[in-house]
Amino acid sequence: MLGTKTKKLHRRLTLVAVLPLFITVISGSLYSLFQYFGLDLFWLIKIHTGNFFFINLQPLYTPVVGFLTITAIISGLLLFPRSKSKYPN
Repeated sequence: MLGTKTKKLHRRLTLVAVLPLFITVISGSLYSLFQYFGLDLFWLIKIHTGNFFFINLQPLYTPVVGFLTITAIISGLLLFPRSKSKYPN
């Protein structure tokens, strides 16, 4: 019963978390790549931190993305099967 609820939670959570995590990873990676070539595209860092030009979500974006990431990791770890002891008590 717990496994089914955990799977449902994990699926729903990852569907919600995939877009902000994807935006954060792509914008941060592209910014680092362009910095290597001497280009300073500061607008990528703004997107990376949650400032989407007309909508500024910076105060909420980082904590929400962090919470979603930690919760997805924990729910994913709970999906691992429990090891059964060879020698039960």
